[in-house]
Amino acid sequence: MARTSRVPALRPPAPGALAGAWLAIAEIAVTAPVVIAHRTARLVTGGGPPGPQERRELTRMWAEKVDAFTRAAVVAGTSVPGPATAARVLAPIRTRVRGNARRLGRAGPGVRSRRASPAPPARSRR
Repeated sequence: MARTSRVPALRPPAPGALAGAWLAIAEIAVTAPVVIAHRTARLVTGGGPPGPQERRELTRMWAEKVDAFTRAAVVAGTSVPGPATAARVLAPIRTRVRGNARRLGRAGPGVRSRRASPAPPARSRR
């Protein structure tokens, strides 16, 4: 008797299967602008040419993007397509965005680098 291969029937995903991916997208969409605002405020309040701290932050920003999107591409390229894969693809990006929001938020919104802090007022001699 000849064996016939069975092709699995395509079923729609379970109702909650895409919830993880949608929550990850929503968190990234809300948190990323906060990170951008912190970094922009830090660069703008730093004054003239960027100091060493600002240059480190700019370098870190690009390195993190390359790393997170490379990891996401590897997961996307090596996983079986489906709702669970979507959440796993977004995980490295979400992790970086959340970590940056926590790290930059601890410093406070009006933090200036030491280089840009105003000099104390001069005392007059009387």
